[in-house]
Amino acid sequence: MKILPKFLHLISDNQIMIVLLALILGVIFPEQLKFLNAYTTYMLTLIFLVSSFRINPGELTSYLKDWKMLSVANFVMLIFMPLAMWLPTWLFAPEWALAFLIVGAAPTGLTIALVADLFGGRQALAMLIAVTTSLLAPLTMPLLLYFVVGQSVKFPVGSMLLSLFITMVLPFFVAMGIKAKYKTFINRKDAWWREISLILFGILVAGVTADSVAGTAQKFNPHDLGTVLVMIAFMGGIAWFSYAITQWRTASERVTIALCMVYMNNTVALYIGDRFFSGQNVVTKLIIILTAVNLLLPPLKWAAARAIKHENKKIKLNRYAHRVLRTKDKQS
Repeated sequence: MKILPKFLHLISDNQIMIVLLALILGVIFPEQLKFLNAYTTYMLTLIFLVSSFRINPGELTSYLKDWKMLSVANFVMLIFMPLAMWLPTWLFAPEWALAFLIVGAAPTGLTIALVADLFGGRQALAMLIAVTTSLLAPLTMPLLLYFVVGQSVKFPVGSMLLSLFITMVLPFFVAMGIKAKYKTFINRKDAWWREISLILFGILVAGVTADSVAGTAQKFNPHDLGTVLVMIAFMGGIAWFSYAITQWRTASERVTIALCMVYMNNTVALYIGDRFFSGQNVVTKLIIILTAVNLLLPPLKWAAARAIKHENKKIKLNRYAHRVLRTKDKQS
């Protein structure tokens, strides 16, 4: 086996571990790796360009027609989740309430299409939810912060729309153009695009984490640790809730929706915390929460694989039962 295919195979077999390793490296070596954060936009653009080779435009169009699914996903992500994250912390750990409100109100992260693919989800659906939540967040996030904590915030609508265009919309159409011209080559190297995206994503995670951790000094007591762990588990429960209420979709689509609920846009959350709540030590708490959310990835991946496998098994059994019935009908 050649070195490059062997290396790509190793990455493919350890997808989540690669991401977690990048996260750990960013925490351990923040000063050495924070320079990578300067290239975030370039890496996001490349990740989405390469990931878009694996997106089916027809599938994307079909998801646009399911307004019920999109409405549920956006409501849970932008309204239900932030309030559900804020209320228990406001009651039992008020010093963490604002941080969890901001995290919960943030839209889905822009690299969700790649992450959904790693979990056996649907890239096109993940991309669509990322776009819709990002377009609606400038309306919902300021309203929630105003009515819950009485703080008026001015959302960076222009810069966010520009970021969406540069990192998602433009790379998608460029990828579709390349795919149309070199379809055979793109399809033949399908596994490569996935692993290249994962490598770039690992570098991105390491750089963003390192830049966020550098210079922070949060004192962590047992109460803080318990609060974060309980709330991260609670976020997992909200992900399960979003999976449970979309029963009319397939398991892989429901897994994608659930993943979108807990995969927040770090940049938006940190911007709001630093720009409008810098005097309340909320940024450090946001970093801790966003870092801890990655603890959900392994159990979510296990649950996703189990749900998809169960549905596939059920489909096979139903097909077998239909074949048996058809055979009996012919014999009779």
